[in-house]
Amino acid sequence: MKAKDLEERLLDTKKIYEQIEIPAELNERMRLALGEMSKETEQKDEKVEVIQTRRDEKRVSHMKRRWNWKKTTGLVAACAVFCFTAGLNISPTFATDMQANPVLGGISRVLTFRSYEISDGDKTISTEIPQVDGAEEGYSKDVNEQIQKIVADYEAKAAEDIEAYKEAFLATGGTEEEFEAKNIKVNVDYEVKCETEDTLSLVLTGYEDWNASTVVAEYYNINLKDNSEITLEDLLGPDYINIANESIKAQIDADSSGLYFDEEMGGFTTITPETNFYINEAGNPVIVFQKYEIAAGAAGMPEFEITK
Repeated sequence: MKAKDLEERLLDTKKIYEQIEIPAELNERMRLALGEMSKETEQKDEKVEVIQTRRDEKRVSHMKRRWNWKKTTGLVAACAVFCFTAGLNISPTFATDMQANPVLGGISRVLTFRSYEISDGDKTISTEIPQVDGAEEGYSKDVNEQIQKIVADYEAKAAEDIEAYKEAFLATGGTEEEFEAKNIKVNVDYEVKCETEDTLSLVLTGYEDWNASTVVAEYYNINLKDNSEITLEDLLGPDYINIANESIKAQIDADSSGLYFDEEMGGFTTITPETNFYINEAGNPVIVFQKYEIAAGAAGMPEFEITK
């Protein structure tokens, strides 16, 4: 058969095929079959999704149960503390009511006057400034004014020190990025050491984490009955210097760390009327020395409780 004849026969066969009508019933069967296949695929996907969802729900539910028993009490307590602190700092009436409460009254005498954080890339300054409540006159008012000035001076000095440190760092080959990575922090905070109906003792602290020698601490001991300063003489009597000296020397002698300097190295000799101290919960004075004042740095800030 010639190629031309074969081509003509193929064309004739194609025409006959194209003229054949597909029965409507076959069309419907194909549509239904395809629909069933699609539905079956969807159902399989849904089953897989449901199984996965249930597994996820069980895992999340288990995690929630583990989280809830650990966190619920903490969250409630945190909310209570936040609301209570907010009440003290926002509402003078609330603070006054707390003072009248025989259980809660003590803690409302010292409020957070200001709390803020400042960051400029080189450093972050975090500050909590205390204030003795109801201090309109007398020693408590002086304390509040002193604290305001001390905090302002300390922050200014810290900024100067860090700027000088940065200049020296850059001058010796350091980069801006390397200095910023140091993430220097300056903290000003306070701690109430003792608070009773008649006595308030608190310490204001400041430190820069890049330089241990920048630590400062200011101690305030207040007689709330007559709004006056409490001194070591008030607590230990007229012979307070000898009483304190004997106790401190005995405690140093009993210490086996070897960190305390002897007198020739600048170790402890005697306290003075200006020696720092706070009052602990037992009502005893605790004398505090600055770091490196009478001992090696590893001793930190040595403390000596003087029992009455």
